[in-house]
Amino acid sequence: MNQGKVAILLSTYNGSLFLKEQIESIIKQDYINWELFIRDDGSTDSTIDIIKDYCNRFANFHFIMGKESLGSAKSFLWLLENIESDYYMFCDQDDVWNKDKIKKSLNSLKEIEVPKVASLVFSNAIVVTEDLKIINKSFWIYNKISPSLLLANPDYINVYNSAPGCTMIFNNCLRDIVLKQINNNILMHDWLIMMIALKFGKINYINEALMLYRQHQNNVVGAKKVTLYNRLLKTLNIKQLLQKQLLVFNFVNSYSNISIFKYYKLKFMFNINRYKS
Repeated sequence: MNQGKVAILLSTYNGSLFLKEQIESIIKQDYINWELFIRDDGSTDSTIDIIKDYCNRFANFHFIMGKESLGSAKSFLWLLENIESDYYMFCDQDDVWNKDKIKKSLNSLKEIEVPKVASLVFSNAIVVTEDLKIINKSFWIYNKISPSLLLANPDYINVYNSAPGCTMIFNNCLRDIVLKQINNNILMHDWLIMMIALKFGKINYINEALMLYRQHQNNVVGAKKVTLYNRLLKTLNIKQLLQKQLLVFNFVNSYSNISIFKYYKLKFMFNINRYKS
């Protein structure tokens, strides 16, 4: 059953080591109405050769050579701005998707979607090593993120980047709002979209891991195991912590208009509650 066209947006940078595995998992999807749009951000390895080979073999593969290096977040947002579709999914260059990832994501989105309303759904992921050995069967448990906690207290989304872009699917209504809201303060594309979805639309989650989220030394962001000990170590480096916190607050404030008092109050409450769950 055709439920709409899905644009898969993939930004690459020196990703030759794992790129084929990610692409092959997309090709094996049991939902067929999708197109893959790849923008390269200045690779110097064999990434571009790999992309061109697939584009020559598959009509639904599209390659855009970036004219300048934008960085990961802006590269993904460039794709979002320039690609028209019914639905959108971000794709990292080093993961592996379950063969039913698109179908289950889209079906779940359809359950909450109504005409002309921005809608987003995110799923869980299995955290794995670079050779796909399981680190944790749940990204949410690994990072101490409870989606039920987030959606019961949606303002927490304004203080924590709760869903990697590669776990999301969203409709073109949300895409259009994002493009109107976006400004030059872009720290993380996925967090930005979650905040805008919270402000203007509907968010839900799929309580199932639909992909392998690969961790390796060249991850741009990746998953980091959250423990009280690690949080304490970060807190001890006061100068670096304050600089980073100010950067993050300015980013969040530019999209949510949250006061610094409310921001830190929410952040404090979120960290208390995440360790309870």
